[in-house]
Amino acid sequence: MSNVNCALRWFLIFVLACFLLACVMHGHAATLATPDAAALLKQSDRFRNGWPSFVVHVKITDFAEGKPDEQHLYEVSQKGTDKTYVEFMSPREKGEHLLMLGDDMWVYLPDTSRPVRITPLERLTGDASNGDVARTNYATDYSPAYLRTEKVGSVDCNVLELTAKRKGATYQRILFWIRVEDARPVKAEFYLTSGKHIKSATFDEYGLVGGQMLLLRLTLYDQILHNSHSVLEYSGATPRALSDKLFYQGRADMF
Repeated sequence: MSNVNCALRWFLIFVLACFLLACVMHGHAATLATPDAAALLKQSDRFRNGWPSFVVHVKITDFAEGKPDEQHLYEVSQKGTDKTYVEFMSPREKGEHLLMLGDDMWVYLPDTSRPVRITPLERLTGDASNGDVARTNYATDYSPAYLRTEKVGSVDCNVLELTAKRKGATYQRILFWIRVEDARPVKAEFYLTSGKHIKSATFDEYGLVGGQMLLLRLTLYDQILHNSHSVLEYSGATPRALSDKLFYQGRADMF
């Protein structure tokens, strides 16, 4: 083999090796650059669930045609990711309660002897569904996938697509924008099984509560009628040891 052919052969081997190395490095860099969607979703849940067991007060103000319509007060007790007890605090709703255990949900009414089974998607008040108040752990109900990074106003956000993995999930699909900096929720779009965009949300205000940065105000917008929205305000969040008796579905004397 001539010196020219030998040199050309080694040159081609060198070029091929460089190409393969570049492909490996590019693939490795792409892997490193893709955020862990599951970890981000768990991190984002902490802004609405500050402790494993806690109580929070929720005030919901409904707006129609841009004007305040109705206001409702609730005390929400949550233990873990699968137990929620909601007490209706507004005077005309006194005696009403909502209970969530895993994928099942019931409402208790003063004039009925037995609890009424309901779904998370059913309306609680205004544009707020039962699940918007009682099911706040997205990492439990949805499988996340990273889509892209984009700005919402001046805020850099990771966009996740959440697909329901439990029958108790409130929505079939959610597009979820969370801040790149700390996974703080910024906005969301909610979709039905049919693919219809039913509702949107903006996560408007956060503040320190008991040493935790928590959501203080959320706005839900109707994407079908386009003439109403509901503002959810959270206050008094406190870690609290909650007895399992509070979440016992068959306790007749509980009410």
